[in-house]
Amino acid sequence: MVTLKHVANIWAPSFVAQDPTFDKVEELATYHDRDYGILFETPVCLLERLLHIDDTREQYLLRHLMTFLVSFGGVIALYQLGKRRFNDWRLGLLGAVWLVLSPRLFAEFFYNDKDAVFMALFAVATNTGVRFLLRPTLGRAAWHALACMAAIDVRIMGVLLPVLTVSFLVVKVLHGEVKPQTALLTGSLYLVLTSALVTAFWPYLWPDPAGNLGQAFNNMKNFRWGGQVFYLGESMLASEIPWHYALVWICITTPILYLLGFLLGAGRIMLQFLRRNWRIWQGEQEMQDVLFLALVVGPLFAVIVFHSVLYDGWRQLYFIYPAMLLIALRGWLLAWHWRPSNLGLLSKQWATTILLLTAVSMGYVLFRMVRAHPYQNVYFNALAGKNIENKLEVDYWGLSYLRGLEYIMSVDHRPRIKVRGPDWQPIELSVGMLPPAERNRVEVVHSDADAEYFITNYRWHPEPYTDRNEIKRFEADGLRLYSIFWMPQSWWQPN
Repeated sequence: MVTLKHVANIWAPSFVAQDPTFDKVEELATYHDRDYGILFETPVCLLERLLHIDDTREQYLLRHLMTFLVSFGGVIALYQLGKRRFNDWRLGLLGAVWLVLSPRLFAEFFYNDKDAVFMALFAVATNTGVRFLLRPTLGRAAWHALACMAAIDVRIMGVLLPVLTVSFLVVKVLHGEVKPQTALLTGSLYLVLTSALVTAFWPYLWPDPAGNLGQAFNNMKNFRWGGQVFYLGESMLASEIPWHYALVWICITTPILYLLGFLLGAGRIMLQFLRRNWRIWQGEQEMQDVLFLALVVGPLFAVIVFHSVLYDGWRQLYFIYPAMLLIALRGWLLAWHWRPSNLGLLSKQWATTILLLTAVSMGYVLFRMVRAHPYQNVYFNALAGKNIENKLEVDYWGLSYLRGLEYIMSVDHRPRIKVRGPDWQPIELSVGMLPPAERNRVEVVHSDADAEYFITNYRWHPEPYTDRNEIKRFEADGLRLYSIFWMPQSWWQPN
């Protein structure tokens, strides 16, 4: 909204003057988060204002729809990447299904307009990048530049794609796979066009493109968030997380089938590299494998080396997940083609066994997704162990507050209800998702003395509330999401 106001004041000032919504919107030059990428949210804000969508619930639902549509585009991009890499549409479809059957990502495809949207656009740009590297042409360079712009202008980490694209193009020249003049012409067009498009569609860069882009990148490396995370049973500052934070979160929130496939695939790629006598790849398929592995290892290595601020699990690294799944497909295919010679009857039915185990694993993931619906975002695999609420954050965004408020509305029919949430996670956002009639019944208060109900998802307070009377607890997939307490000092007592 800040960016929309800034651009509209330049090109269509009457648009801002006639819409009172902009009266409360800050100026871009002084806005605290002006270095955020805006390519997704600003067009959505424009659509919202053009359609005069003023109700908060409708504004949320519009973003849910747009987030889902972009995320679905990422699923299609993964299908195309898998189909091209393995020359088989069935494997491309399997990879796309694995992305859909990734519980946390499935949930976030409907509301996470930061990380899920960036992951999808990053997958699209990876897809155009592979096409460009396989056959560098001016047209493919232009499409890849456009896709990279979209990714970079949502999250600055998208700059990884131009770096890898140019690096791989240089290696292809050294391998004799591309003529130097072709690489120079198409590569130059790609870099110039990417730079121009990134600047054109990110108004924050207009005053000083290089300087502001560098500032945005530096801010991303050491993000300005001083909150705490709950990790392995300890509360710690996000700036002081151990090096293994992201790795552990990936391992305990990714279905085990995909993890095993990734380990097999990554091991195979590394083994091939060691056998090449310093030739990085041999043929187009290996080139794609190396690219996918670089897209996974590079960001993980960077956040460990730079000691980047991470929080809320590994959502800031979701963009590496499509490449992880492509490597997992490589490992799955390796296991399917393997024929053990000392397993008797199992040796003859090995391929069938792999298919059966895959189907059972995917079916189990689907079962848990259905059971947890719509809170697949709290999925943990068996590696997370037991008593997860005592070791890790669960519903860290407070998404379950909406269900809690709906429950209160269903059992308390008074025209006015006073509800309080934790000070560090305002429930006003969830109140805004209620239908207007129900929303007007809720009064959010900020002290125990005024509250009739207290609702919490236990973030930053994993310990039980022994001084309050719990009247409702909600769980998903066996995990505690939130509790509702009746406040003893209130004159009102629920039935």
